[in-house]
Amino acid sequence: MIVAFATDDNRELDAVVSYHFGRCPYYTFVEIEGNRIKRVFTEPNPGAGSHQPGEVPQFLAGKGVSVVFAGGMGPRAQQWFTQLGIQPITGVYGKVRDILNRFMEQLPQQTVPVETEEPPKSPQETHDENDPLHRIEKELAYIREVLAELASRVEKLEKK
Repeated sequence: MIVAFATDDNRELDAVVSYHFGRCPYYTFVEIEGNRIKRVFTEPNPGAGSHQPGEVPQFLAGKGVSVVFAGGMGPRAQQWFTQLGIQPITGVYGKVRDILNRFMEQLPQQTVPVETEEPPKSPQETHDENDPLHRIEKELAYIREVLAELASRVEKLEKK
């Protein structure tokens, strides 16, 4: 089984899950065999700039993905994934490693997608470093990374 995570960076299992599957810069793929991780790899999102309907779901289907995780995803995208036989799971946040561990604990059972409200759409990516919106987007990405690190630390403490 191959699962994919929409991610803000390319740090594989330490990557932070992105708030929107279609505009994320990367996808982290995890191949699971039984209850162990067989392979982890990251690829750039081919649809990040164009964001054409169906482009990303078809890309992930071509990689053999069974489940896709993201912070948010619209109903049209969820419909695309369902038609392609891919289970979308939304409302997740934190590091890939932590989400994957929780998912793998549930593997023998049926996984149920978490229903959440669609997060606000981000504006088109801008490359002007002085643009206030660009600076806020960078700060938001940093805050999500800090929150993911804190969530990971809390999870480790809860296991003790």
